[in-house]
Amino acid sequence: TTDRFTVLINGPDERTIPGNALSVHPDLPFRGLQKFGVSFLSRLEGSQLPSSVLRSVTLIDTPGILSGDKQRLNRGYDFTKVVNTFADRADLIIMLFDAHKLDISDEFKETIDALKGHEEKVRCILNKADQIDR
Repeated sequence: TTDRFTVLINGPDERTIPGNALSVHPDLPFRGLQKFGVSFLSRLEGSQLPSSVLRSVTLIDTPGILSGDKQRLNRGYDFTKVVNTFADRADLIIMLFDAHKLDISDEFKETIDALKGHEEKVRCILNKADQIDR
């Protein structure tokens, strides 16, 4: 689990693009993200690499969903509003659930609420299910 939003995009060379640069780049679809502030942009980064798959798709890996108010409040930006913004633009949303941690934290519930209206895009994957004793 990281505390970053990582955007995987196609490009001519391998490089990392800071969030503030992503949000103002004229050829990338991230221009509206400045509204979430410097704290968010410092946790956003692009990973550009030459990839035939990434010519037609952009992948965004979000930070893990936290439990406990202290961790949630320390993000410095509204996580669920950011998730909703990305959900509005996404064709597909894949939610990974750790089979060992199926508790519903407040932030997890808020994130699910933020995805209302996007149910047809959501697919759930139970990660590490093979490690559960039957």
